[in-house]
Formats: sequence, C-alpha cells, structure tokens
Amino acid sequence: MNDPYRIEPGVRPSAAPRKRGGSVVSALLWVLLVVGVAVNLVSNIAMRGELTPVGLAGGVAGLAAAAGLVVHHVNRRRP
Repeated sequence: MNDPYRIEPGVRPSAAPRKRGGSVVSALLWVLLVVGVAVNLVSNIAMRGELTPVGLAGGVAGLAAAAGLVVHHVNRRRP
C-alpha cells in the first residue's frame, strides 16, 4: 500500500539556512544598553539616589536598548 504522507529520501525538503553570527544593529544595541545602565548606576551612586537628568537619560537609553534587542531578536527568529 502506498503511504501518501511518507517523505521519500530523495525528495526531502531542505531547511532554510539560519542566519548565524551577530549584526551591527545588535552590537550597537548591546553597547547602548551597557552604557545606559552604567550611566544610570554611576549617577545614582554619585547623587545618593536622587533623580538627575543624567541618570534619567541613562535609564531611558538602557530601557530603549533592551526593548530594541527584544524586537530585533523576535524579528530575526521569524522565517
């Protein structure tokens, strides 16, 4: 009996090659994340927890970079 769902050895579909390695965008986002968190941390330590524009800018930059990394990761995983 012939099986209609059987995949013949010579007719197997090949998987699309996955993108390997990093990209310039992800590297820049990682650098922005590290710098933003460092600026926020140093500002908070130096001002003993008081809110400063420099610390706020570092925190916003860190959050934006983290969100960008998540979006970039999700977009790269789609086929």
